[in-house]
Amino acid sequence: MIDKWLTAKQIAPLLNLKINSVNVRAKRDKWPYRSYAVRGGWERRYHLANLPEGIQTAYAAAVNMSLDDLKAELNPALKSESPGPAVKPLEQCRAADRETARLREKLLLSWKASGLTQEAFCAAYAAGRILPDIRARLGSTLSDSTLSRWHADYKKAGTAGLAPRYERRKGGDGASLDEHTKGLICFYYLNKNRISIRKVQRLLEEKEHVTVNYSMLCRYINNEIDEAAKAACRRGKKYFHDHFDVYIDRDYTRYHSMQVVVADHKTFDFVSRVTRADGWHIVRLSLTCITDLRSRKILGWWIDEVPSTLTIIRAVKMMVERHGCPEEFLVDNGKDFSSYWFAGDAWNEQHKKFGKKEQREVSCVLDDLGSLVHFCTPYRGQSKPIERFFGFVASEHDKSFDSYTGSNTSDRIDELKLYWGNFNGGQKIPVKELPTVEEVRAIFANFAEWFNTKWHHGGRGMEHKTPDTVFEENRGTRRIIPEGFRKYVWTRREVHTVQRNGVKVDGEWYYNQEMQLIAGQQVEIRISIDDIGIGYIFDLKTGAYMYDADSTVLKDSGIKEENNRRVNRLRKAARKHIEKYQNAINEIKKDRKTQLEELREQESRQITLKVVGGEDLSIDSSSGLTLVNPDTKPAKSKLKGIFDVD
Repeated sequence: MIDKWLTAKQIAPLLNLKINSVNVRAKRDKWPYRSYAVRGGWERRYHLANLPEGIQTAYAAAVNMSLDDLKAELNPALKSESPGPAVKPLEQCRAADRETARLREKLLLSWKASGLTQEAFCAAYAAGRILPDIRARLGSTLSDSTLSRWHADYKKAGTAGLAPRYERRKGGDGASLDEHTKGLICFYYLNKNRISIRKVQRLLEEKEHVTVNYSMLCRYINNEIDEAAKAACRRGKKYFHDHFDVYIDRDYTRYHSMQVVVADHKTFDFVSRVTRADGWHIVRLSLTCITDLRSRKILGWWIDEVPSTLTIIRAVKMMVERHGCPEEFLVDNGKDFSSYWFAGDAWNEQHKKFGKKEQREVSCVLDDLGSLVHFCTPYRGQSKPIERFFGFVASEHDKSFDSYTGSNTSDRIDELKLYWGNFNGGQKIPVKELPTVEEVRAIFANFAEWFNTKWHHGGRGMEHKTPDTVFEENRGTRRIIPEGFRKYVWTRREVHTVQRNGVKVDGEWYYNQEMQLIAGQQVEIRISIDDIGIGYIFDLKTGAYMYDADSTVLKDSGIKEENNRRVNRLRKAARKHIEKYQNAINEIKKDRKTQLEELREQESRQITLKVVGGEDLSIDSSSGLTLVNPDTKPAKSKLKGIFDVD
């Protein structure tokens, strides 16, 4: 049996050289080798098939074999006379195989043109002295046997014979595994807890009594299980959606300016200070921003300590006052954007499976603006282009502050943690060195102006133009709010029942003397975001404006006499509407008699006289007879037929 791997010690006797001389020649000619750990060190071994033909001839003589028999033994494909895989037409081969065939053809043609022997050509090729471009693509090793085989294939089938004809393995990695074992591997590995391959092997042995070689298990998991299945089962639906689900690139050129605007919140990556009742506090402020989908222009914004529906309304107000009303809003599913005050019932209508349908008649801000609202898919930040803009803000705006702390702990250097307190014995940085809310607003206003007018945007449809330029080029008709209606738009809307003191909102009574006319009814009250002392009362059924209500009217002044005078004045003014009812009642009362008067009148019409020895005689006063006044003497008269006397 031949030894296919030879050491320098075994090669030296074949060439009548010393071992050092063999090592020098191997290094000079760059013989391919492998290193093996031997006796606490490393030993180089050279594959006999890749050694020069002279060494192969000497080795064949040493083992009493011919050179052809040795080559056949080294290359079993040459020993077999079977035709092997059929040669495919070149056009039916893979593109990579066609390219390999053309490179091998160039190599053979170069060998024929060089006039070198097969051994010399292979040595020069291995040393990199010839065909460096082909060597970089085909590999740095070339043996005599390989060159001979390529030459024979080229003579037999032309360029198509040089295309690789590797026999493809059937079944892939883990072909020896049965289907039941494969199912168990998938069961344990495709787990949301993302256990390791080594633990899968232990679980198979401990719970299923199945032993699988670790290398085979790795090959099966890494090569045979789909990456999409690994993502869905081990990383979740969101990761699968972000990396494997198909999507449609948004064509920004199909939109015009103010057709769709995008709104969202962002927490700044630097710390600021705000004042409260107990002094200064360190906080990270939040930005509520609205951008135009087509031009990426910053349309409106507001900065405050906590993002809310109020900050959204303030940003919308800035946008509408400067650029008009948009046709559509694209927002996320946060409670600030889905609130009834801002979007009405739009969120419930678009999420019937998740939200409870509400039947409320109060109008929302978007209804007043005449704008539609679209809620993006939850937990899909890529559906809102403003998220990429926030990354730009973090890089260009937030990092300009000395109090920058990074968006997460990996971005934050240790020294910057001093803003939050003592760290590693360091002294806490004074709070007064941090920017205030007003200062941050002023700085961001300058940043927004610079971005809109100076930044040449390289996004889709922007053509490296500034947002202002693209905004004006694609601007349509401006939609505005009537001047007289504006003060009713930027308000908070609620439904309340009118009581005797008016409408109570957040502990404040909003009163108007005319509210007594609708006491007990429900109304819509709108409170200005800039002046909470005034409330606007609207009819809940028709939505029509009724009157203003003042929250300062019923406030305690601290002076009893002043409170009494004010209350009496308000009571007197509120009772004026009762006078019209009283006047109408008195007017009708002139021509009407009371129930007692009618009874007395009826009694006066009927009088009963008793006659001696006879029946009662009823005398109707309507016939002209009247009763005699007992205080006056009756005139002398004679009653005929009764006493027959004078």
